[in-house]
Amino acid sequence: MNTLWSCEYQDDNALKFIDVKTIQAVVAMIPHRPAIEGRPPSQRFFLVEKPGLDVAVMAGAGEDMLAEELDEGTGT
Repeated sequence: MNTLWSCEYQDDNALKFIDVKTIQAVVAMIPHRPAIEGRPPSQRFFLVEKPGLDVAVMAGAGEDMLAEELDEGTGT
């Protein structure tokens, strides 16, 4: 895809509450300061998808983690 989604911080007034049940993906907004011709440098953020959980579930790691949590909870 080779696309960089770059955003400027919109202040706390732009924050919104969402229902946790509607979350379909987890992302990170990584700070960066790009050099854009004709514009002064500004603090921006770029979007990075975090597919780690999906990959862990596909590999069966989710089942292993659940088994470990159950063992820790029962002391066995």
